[in-house]
Amino acid sequence: MWLTITGDPQNATTDTVEVDATSAMAFESMRMVKLRVNRARPRTGFDGNLYQSYYSTAIVDCTEQKAWHRTLSLFEMPLWRGKMRIADSTEGEGREVSFAEMASNPRDRLIKAACAIALRGS
Repeated sequence: MWLTITGDPQNATTDTVEVDATSAMAFESMRMVKLRVNRARPRTGFDGNLYQSYYSTAIVDCTEQKAWHRTLSLFEMPLWRGKMRIADSTEGEGREVSFAEMASNPRDRLIKAACAIALRGS
């Protein structure tokens, strides 16, 4: 079940962030959740290549209010279509979840939602 944090998952030209409410796993103050993100315009990934949407497994630290990607499946087209590539961020803390250049950055709402979902299930 995808919970929309911001945007419209049916609109390819909208910045959208969703969290899979059924995927949350808790361990003390840490949460692991699956995300899917669509960007209104193509962006350059951590690997230097263009993408427009992605799936991610993210780790959320509810105490520190931080979140980072552990794995990313990047798609060249909006709404999770087109050629896909995997970006693995398992070394160290991975890549920070930041949603750069989103008009209303949903990072804090995402962290709050991820922590609340996991707390209901534990």
